[in-house]
Amino acid sequence: MSDQFVESAKQQMGAVERLLKGLPGIGGYVDKELRRDADKRVRESIAQELERSKSALMDAQNALLKGGGLALMDDVDEAVVKLGTLTDRIKTAAYGYAGLFDPVRIKEAQLDALYRFDTALAQQVGTINAAIAALTQAIEERGNVAAAAAALTKTITAMSQLFDRRKEAIVAPDLLAQPDYAPPANLPGSLPTDIANDPNAVG
Repeated sequence: MSDQFVESAKQQMGAVERLLKGLPGIGGYVDKELRRDADKRVRESIAQELERSKSALMDAQNALLKGGGLALMDDVDEAVVKLGTLTDRIKTAAYGYAGLFDPVRIKEAQLDALYRFDTALAQQVGTINAAIAALTQAIEERGNVAAAAAALTKTITAMSQLFDRRKEAIVAPDLLAQPDYAPPANLPGSLPTDIANDPNAVG
């Protein structure tokens, strides 16, 4: 394992720690007047970290091009496009004035479920960074770049699906009352079962 890969792993863990410390927590959602601000803070923090991830991915893409890997560029381009799209969606998500932001009482259990989504998204940033580091290593060592790019694309797709579920819960917070809708509390980085086992997650 290269020193650069080890350093990248440390950096991705640092990104997750930054995100987790910056999340508003359940308390940030309790006051209905502050919920929109809490949601915006979460999305901006995650999008900011994904921008850093995208920069690292672009560096890997440039290294592949300079190393004569033109035939593999399409595999990496797909990951670049998906990561850019996900970052923009998280940054610019608009929910209107319904759901979680209505002046109604939301139960603490629902707010806890929403926070589990936030935590899982933060963990997914780390997973994406680890996949980018693995892709970078494959490029440097002339390994299986196509497989590393496919794994990265699958990870980005899984995070996109996770964000979709969170977005749906913002609009329809009753979803948060369903036991298996949010990621489990004991495994904050885990995905809901139907996302984790989705056979189409690479697409």
